[in-house]
Amino acid sequence: MILRMEKENSLSRGFSKAAKDYLFLLNRGYPETPAVTLVGNRYRLDKTERMILFRGICSRPRALTRRDKLSPPSTGETLTIDGYNLLFTLLNYRLGKRMFLGYDGFLRDAGGTHGRFSEKELFMSLAGEMILFLKNLGVGKIRIYLDSPVSHSAEHAGILRRLLEETGLPGECETCDSADFRVKQAKEGLVVTSDTAIIDSTPLLVFDGARSFLQERFGASFLDLQEMLSRD
Repeated sequence: MILRMEKENSLSRGFSKAAKDYLFLLNRGYPETPAVTLVGNRYRLDKTERMILFRGICSRPRALTRRDKLSPPSTGETLTIDGYNLLFTLLNYRLGKRMFLGYDGFLRDAGGTHGRFSEKELFMSLAGEMILFLKNLGVGKIRIYLDSPVSHSAEHAGILRRLLEETGLPGECETCDSADFRVKQAKEGLVVTSDTAIIDSTPLLVFDGARSFLQERFGASFLDLQEMLSRD
């Protein structure tokens, strides 16, 4: 596993001002895409910096609502997991992609590798580490949903079922047309995702499993947009 600290000084000199201007526009109802273009052009941001703004900053009321949903699991808690959202976040970290904590407190990447795992061994390694991490947290049962259109999803589901059995963690894994839809239907426990559509829709509390895993197991540190935007 790659260990690294995301450095704020690796961003352009105008990024902090751009982030504050972008938040100012969102708080006043401006649509996201034109606002990113306006601010990005003004401060000459590159593609990655524009993506950090777009994926990492939302209006303050929406950010506060999402932060209020953030919660670690209690002992014996049931978790409903957006499987590929969690595992692709870990994969992007492993591959050295740019990661950051959004204004809403959730870990995200600046547009990384989505849609496939190129190596079975890499999937097994990441999935195995995450399953063991969840078991050590003392959760009660987990339900993992994988999007069936993703390449090798049936094979991945089989691997996850075997890992659950081998570790003794009660759980199940299913493939479905839309993991988002199934996770949104959860009625108990916590959901595990950083997907904004699910966070905004679910009535349940949300566990940012990728952030917790990387910080607690490997001491990972990330650019924190909430902290940056709170400065005068």
